[in-house]
Amino acid sequence: MVANKLKKNITLILSVALALLISFIIIFFVSDEPLYAIKAFIVGPFSTSRRLGNLIEKTIPLIFTGLAASIMFQAKQFSLIADGSFVIGGLAGTILALNLRLSPIATIPIILVLSAIAGGLCAVIPAYLKSRWDTNEFVVSMMMNSILQLFAAYVLLNIIRDPESGFVASFLIPDQYHLSILFSGTRIHFGLIIAMIVTILAYILIYKTKLGYSIRMVGFNPNFAFYSGVKLSLIIFIVQIIGGSISGLGGAVEILGMYDRFQWQTSPGLGFDGMTVAILASNNPIFVPIGALFIAYIRTGADVMARTSQVPNEMVYIIQGLVMIFVTANLLVNLFKDRKIRCKMDTRLTNSVSKGGSHDTAI
Repeated sequence: MVANKLKKNITLILSVALALLISFIIIFFVSDEPLYAIKAFIVGPFSTSRRLGNLIEKTIPLIFTGLAASIMFQAKQFSLIADGSFVIGGLAGTILALNLRLSPIATIPIILVLSAIAGGLCAVIPAYLKSRWDTNEFVVSMMMNSILQLFAAYVLLNIIRDPESGFVASFLIPDQYHLSILFSGTRIHFGLIIAMIVTILAYILIYKTKLGYSIRMVGFNPNFAFYSGVKLSLIIFIVQIIGGSISGLGGAVEILGMYDRFQWQTSPGLGFDGMTVAILASNNPIFVPIGALFIAYIRTGADVMARTSQVPNEMVYIIQGLVMIFVTANLLVNLFKDRKIRCKMDTRLTNSVSKGGSHDTAI
């Protein structure tokens, strides 16, 4: 078992390395100074404290959306609701910050908790439709994202917009409700600590609790989970609500940590990036920060490369796309192997049930 996991991790690392190698080959063809461009890409994010700060700042929201996706993927729920929940969480955090008049010590936790609830509520419709009628969660969540983003844009333009602002944005969020800066000279904020806490809690949930065991069982083999007494519809509903809540929390953290005003007329796309992070982390919450850091790294590196060479910033999308292709190909190979194992287990289960096997309830 340990050897199998180690083999999968090594294959994943090799897939990422191959994607980067192909990206560097492309840079050789599009840049007049390819070695300088590649050096800027690799070393650039660490060249100054400001760029290092940018790297960490970009990592924080990706941790939240990555955790949201990884928990849903553990139960094989391929929902995209994290993107819409992230926007609504940021919107809810802004509205609460503009209207609550309590001390910061009391207000900030209230804002974060209520924003997480708002994000979870966004997931109710796709979660219910999936658990009740087995509706495709991918399609429903994608449509829900459009509705949620349009709703956020409507609220911004018609309710919380500051008419005196020179651009489309909400009223100023009071300074006392911004998350504290951890390191002077950067914008790395307390959201990093919150992200680490949520990561640990997510790991405990998935690997150290009865609910987490049921989630993993549903993801690995729904038939086995069903015959073991797991309530499939309940697990399907719960994981999507949890994912939406974590993403909503991430949206509020991002707004309170990085913005003076809410200004997302369209989604920043961090929910979709969270799917990439989850895949890189093999859906293990404890590895999500590493996956988030990698995505933030290639984006920061591509930005530095674009500023210091002729390579366009769009190169980041090529790199990220190549990473997704190779990692997904590796994932598909593992899925086919797991499917063979599940087929054998299903055959044994069918034979066991036909002979009068037990049906103990797991959750």
